[in-house]
Parts: sequence; C-alpha cells; structure tokens
Amino acid sequence: MSWNNAHGAAMIAAAQAHEALGTEPDGYIDVFGALRRAGVEVLGRRELGGLLGLYVDRRDGGPACLVNIGLEEVSMRHTAAHELGHHRMGHGTSIDHQEQSSGRWGEGWPQHEREAEAFASWFLIPRPAARAALARCGLTRPASPLDVYRMARWLGTPYATTVRHLVRLKMIDPSTESVWLKHAPSALKAELIPGLPAGAHAHLLTPGAHEALLHVSGGDCLLLDVSIATFDPLPGGLASAPPDLDSQMSLIDLSPAPRHRSAAWVDQDMDGDTVVTATASTADTFCLTLRPTPRRQGSDAFWA
Repeated sequence: MSWNNAHGAAMIAAAQAHEALGTEPDGYIDVFGALRRAGVEVLGRRELGGLLGLYVDRRDGGPACLVNIGLEEVSMRHTAAHELGHHRMGHGTSIDHQEQSSGRWGEGWPQHEREAEAFASWFLIPRPAARAALARCGLTRPASPLDVYRMARWLGTPYATTVRHLVRLKMIDPSTESVWLKHAPSALKAELIPGLPAGAHAHLLTPGAHEALLHVSGGDCLLLDVSIATFDPLPGGLASAPPDLDSQMSLIDLSPAPRHRSAAWVDQDMDGDTVVTATASTADTFCLTLRPTPRRQGSDAFWA
C-alpha cells in the first residue's frame, strides 16, 4: 500500500473516530480520553528501550495498549494516537519500535503500520485544529520552521509529524517539507530562548492566544509577545525566574530575547488549571489558561 492510500483510509477513519468518540476536532485533541472512551485500557511504563508502544487486540485479551512514558509528552501522544489507529482500523496486535525499518522514515513499513501512522496525524491534526493553531499563533499560513514549531505547541504534536502533515493539508508543498524537516526542534526553540532543557518548550504568546487553553509541562517557558504588555503577578505554579536545572547553565543562558517584555516558567508542581494574565499600559488585558501534563504511570485509571 502506498502512503497516499494509507492517508486516504486513515483520514476517513480519523474523522469517524472523532465523531464516535466525541472529541472536538478544532483544538488540542485529548487522545488518552479518546482511548478510554473507545474501551482501550492504557498502561504507561518506563525503561522500555526502543519500544514506543504496543497494541493488543481482542483476540489476545485486549483491547489495550502500552505506552512508553519515558518519551516526551508529544511523542507519547503521537504513540497513543498510533495505537488508537490500530484499534479503530481493525488491525491485530502490533508492536511499535523506534526503528520500524533500517532505511528512511516510513520506508518498508507494512500496510497496517502506515495506516496507523497516517491515522495518528489525521486524528491529532485535523484541518480545523491546524487552523485554530495558526490563529493562536497570529498566522494565516506557516511561513517558516519556527511557525510550525509554534503550531505544534498548541497541537501537542511532534515537530516532524506536524511538518509532514501540513503537506497533506496543502498548507506547504513537498519541497518546503524537505527543507523544514532538516531543522531540529531544539534549534527552533533556542531561537526563542536559548538553554531550555530537552524536555521543556518555549511558548510564544501573541494576541491570538487570548482566552485560549494551553497545555504545558514543568520547565516550559512562556514568552509574552503582546504589545506593551507584561505579566501580572504570577499565580502559583509559575515563576518569574528559570527553575533550578541542576546544571551549569546560567540565568543569562535562559534570558528571553529583548523583544519579549515578559517571561514566566512553569513549575513542576503546577497541579491544575491555572489562569495567567497580563496588562498593557492601555489597560487592555490578556488572559490564558494553562493545563499541566498529567503524571502518567501505570494504568490510566490512576493518572493524575
């Protein structure tokens, strides 16, 4: 099966899954909630090496899936969507390794793996969600790799997955995809604020983010890019200085670019939805709700 055929089948299956599972396709997709509503038990485990995930179908005692929680959150979400794809598209038990093949990405993958991978992209990045992410970034189309990095923060998706899917959504062309895939997410976030640790992200907040919901993790940095505005006194769960990274990085290494008037860092102990506000000299206000990543360990029934 070609990738075009896999995407054609997956696009339909993902749309049907959104309708059947009651997910809203115009924002950040709760893939773990979708798995629960689909009746798929989810188990998170660390130290699985190159194993990304595992889907177990009914004939083998499922439906259930295993997710490697040693991965970054966006990679866990993509893996979970991939396993949901196996479930929704009627595949059998499948083991998903970090290296599906020894060649280029996707080369030599069997039909069911191509379908599940395409499903993950269509489920996490349906067209309405991509448009909403662009609007939150104050954009109409992505014009640079950094724009895609910023979109991916709102979508909760890996950078490379987002770049590849933008071709399917006809927001970029294949030649642009090839160039943008050469950019590392670490280098892109360093354009916003150098020195962030590997698992943390930079979120550039423009006026389009007003009254939105942003999913964050401990160590993330919020950079306010709203004209002549600064953050109001920060609520619990946020700090005006970078966290102690137990490294030799200095605070200078984590200084935001001069054009960002205000920055805030997410604490590891943020334990629920938190509203952050900013005020401009014109008395205009900006507000944003932050939702921290749950602690994923063991059965999803016990995830915080």
